Amino acid sequence: MLSKHFIVRRDGWTEHRIVTEERVPLASGTVELEIDRFGLTTNNATYAALGDSFSYWNFFPRREAGWGCVPVWGFASVSRSEHPDIAIGQRFYGYFPMSTHLVVQPRRVDGSGFLDGAEHRRPLSNVYNQYLLTTADPTYRADTEPQQVILRPLFATSFFLTDFLQAESFFGAEQLVFSSASSKTAYGTAFLLSRQRACELVALTARRNIDFVTRLGIYDRVMAYEELAALPASRKAVYIDFAGSRATRAAVHRHFGDALRHSSAIGATHATELQTKGEPIPGPPPTLFFAPARVKQRAEEWTPAVMHQRVAEAWNAFLVPILDPASGWLRIESGRGEEAVKQHYDAIVRGESAPEEGRVVSLMP
Repeated sequence: MLSKHFIVRRDGWTEHRIVTEERVPLASGTVELEIDRFGLTTNNATYAALGDSFSYWNFFPRREAGWGCVPVWGFASVSRSEHPDIAIGQRFYGYFPMSTHLVVQPRRVDGSGFLDGAEHRRPLSNVYNQYLLTTADPTYRADTEPQQVILRPLFATSFFLTDFLQAESFFGAEQLVFSSASSKTAYGTAFLLSRQRACELVALTARRNIDFVTRLGIYDRVMAYEELAALPASRKAVYIDFAGSRATRAAVHRHFGDALRHSSAIGATHATELQTKGEPIPGPPPTLFFAPARVKQRAEEWTPAVMHQRVAEAWNAFLVPILDPASGWLRIESGRGEEAVKQHYDAIVRGESAPEEGRVVSLMP
């Protein structure tokens, strides 16, 4: 009885290897989950890039010095259980290592799922420690598991970012400017905002992605980064940065100056520092939007049940255009086994994925 784990160098996460371990007998109160499906997106590259500063390496620590597990979102079924309230065969959605198996210590078990109470995870955000039972999850549909492992974690950020912007009345802006507008998190945010059209939605993207972003049909204006100067600099703006490029951030700040009302960084995959090197940039200081903090706040204000229901309602609306056979843009690329995971992971960290691709993999054969 063996388990496999895909681990990466923490100081150079393009280097990776597979390690195999014995599956030991379970202690009382623990459960083993067999991970048979997870998604790979640039979100996972962000976890690696910010692994030390945001403790992402701490969720699934490795004993090999200098190595770590990049967290992923996926589905797993209970393969062994020594917990009286969790049965073999139950299926859960949650946060996993890139592995075939994970042993958890369930606490706060109820009809919706449980939290992993492992000692090393207790200081970490419960957003990542929660495992949702699929049969009780208002967001779950068995036939959309591939779409869920790709888009659902990103959509959570989109939902709570939209909620934040709405609560702040968009900082009085007339236009919301998105970098990396072809990204799935940007798309989810723009989708939710497009349903009310409170501000003009402006997409900045690489020139090669212009046609794709235009076809999405949710942005009011689609522009290449080089065309930034064509935007009216006197109109009050909010910059929503999904790319993490210092150069683009500086260009946006200098273009709008005092008309820039807020600058928000969402998961920097290109850089981990918010401040631009060199001369200070005009406008408000860039701030990091950390979705788990917003989730915690809303769970307290709305109650977890209400929060999950609101997210589920928004997700179900979001799925409609995704699944449309005529206009749905997401193309699922699947793979199983060690080589498939290696190839898909390498494509992600090298930035080779097309915006319409969604990579769904498993270490299981």
